[in-house]
Amino acid sequence: MSVKSEFISKRSVPLDCIRATAIVMVVVFHVATRYPDAALDPVAALFRAWGTLGVDIFFPLSGYLITSFLIRHADAGSIRTFFLRRFFRIVPLYMAAVTIYFLAAKVLGQEPGIIDRIWIPYTFMTGWFIFFDGVETVPYTITWSLSVEEFSYIVIGLAALVARRSLPAFLVFLSLFSLGLRFYFNTVGHGGIYHFPLTRLDSIAMGGVLAWAMGRGMPVIGPIAVLTLIALGARMLGGAFAPTFLYTLVTCLTLLAIAVSEAWLRGYRGLLATGYARVGFYSYFIYLFHFMVLEAQLMAERALGVGGLPFWVNAALCLALSYAAAVVSFRWFEGPMLQFGRRLESRPVTRAGVAVGTGAGRD
Repeated sequence: MSVKSEFISKRSVPLDCIRATAIVMVVVFHVATRYPDAALDPVAALFRAWGTLGVDIFFPLSGYLITSFLIRHADAGSIRTFFLRRFFRIVPLYMAAVTIYFLAAKVLGQEPGIIDRIWIPYTFMTGWFIFFDGVETVPYTITWSLSVEEFSYIVIGLAALVARRSLPAFLVFLSLFSLGLRFYFNTVGHGGIYHFPLTRLDSIAMGGVLAWAMGRGMPVIGPIAVLTLIALGARMLGGAFAPTFLYTLVTCLTLLAIAVSEAWLRGYRGLLATGYARVGFYSYFIYLFHFMVLEAQLMAERALGVGGLPFWVNAALCLALSYAAAVVSFRWFEGPMLQFGRRLESRPVTRAGVAVGTGAGRD
């Protein structure tokens, strides 16, 4: 079995389609920001206005998946497996991306004055420093979402280790705490809360609550629909409610898509859906590298004298190049790193010289 087949065979096509939609929104948004209003058709303008919300789709999906694993695997060995999988899925490629960005910025003279603060992305602290120091003080700012996710993985993973039976209550608390904190900062007009991990954890925690509820066989689509209407109504109140509940609304819509996918579409593998899902499978690489790909693409166009390509041509080209690079990366770097991590999982955990199994399945 090939490296890709090993890790793709048991994946949910509908959930990867959700991921694909999220990353397409983000990539097309960044391409759109390089064009003046007059060069954008109504659809492109829509992407520029709302495409950044694609990042917010990833959060509840991540919360759903990690909590599903933690619920299915209860022993301490499985928590070890959880952290190993998160480490080898996230950290090696992330460190490679930050290093490549730093070297490219140094060579090209980009982000002078702040590129030496690259240690902030290296330590997964981008979202924290943006909140306290401002977005203009941190290089490679798209890594802010990784600071949110990594922090949530640590917090939720440790909560599952320390008090697994209380995990659902903890997730509900985390949702309410983060939502309340976001509302407070919006009322006082504090900037930077979009990137601040403590004000974005509710999306991940709500995904976790959905995983718990579905794991217990509870009806979820109706309650999520009600929460969606509540979030929409709160947003329509205006003032601090509007920005606070915008992300809650996106979260609820994503939870609804997850619930429908898991209840009615799980196992679906139509040809077009499977092809689209591959974009979702490679979404992590595409997210980290698409901005660098876009910069290289635009530089090459200027050097070749073919600048001014139509928006959709450049958007499609950026997606295609990022996807192609992701395929190569997974074949030669990400996939082997994941395989190495899986081999570590299979090693027994020893306690006082007694070997015990990890108790984890190959998810």
